[in-house]
Amino acid sequence: MTQMILLSGGVESATLLWMEAAKARPQPVFADYGQRAARRERQAAEAQCAALGLSLKVLDLASLGASFRAGQSKQMHVPLPHRNLVILGIALSYATQIGADSLLLALNREDTQAYPSATPAFIERFQAMANTLGGICIRTPLVNITKAEIIRQGQALGMDYSSTYSCLLGYDRHCGRCPQCLKRQAAFAEAGVPERPGFYQRSP
Repeated sequence: MTQMILLSGGVESATLLWMEAAKARPQPVFADYGQRAARRERQAAEAQCAALGLSLKVLDLASLGASFRAGQSKQMHVPLPHRNLVILGIALSYATQIGADSLLLALNREDTQAYPSATPAFIERFQAMANTLGGICIRTPLVNITKAEIIRQGQALGMDYSSTYSCLLGYDRHCGRCPQCLKRQAAFAEAGVPERPGFYQRSP
């Protein structure tokens, strides 16, 4: 059995990688689709893989993201509308190529309420489509738990969250102000897990 995990370098996907690596050797895959934080996200993904002795596969879609961004009136942090639709389609193709039987996505409970391509209905329909192409299972093991609960699980596994990356802006230090930084800070506070001093440029 081969499991493929979409690894962004963030809290959820890194925790999922550690959870699955405790049972088997998954294939982590990072997608560079021209997102503003791609360089730092990739570094974080590589750090998590190195800690577990895993090899990271990088799918380079940066030119696609650049093409989308060229038509935007302002620079978006995520250039692709319906990002999950695009990334899952490419990931499903790669999973087929390597003979994977499952494709894991680290959606959490809050994600399902945030955007249409993260809803259970979307995943269910994508799974139905995948079934017509060979039956690779699309799994979302974290979809019923919160970010704070995920952090607690990762802490129990001995994870170093300081090497994960969440900031939308791509700075070397998390800005502490963007929506993802704010969600991260709130989740760590709720989980009762302190982050190292100076991790953010500015805290709320």
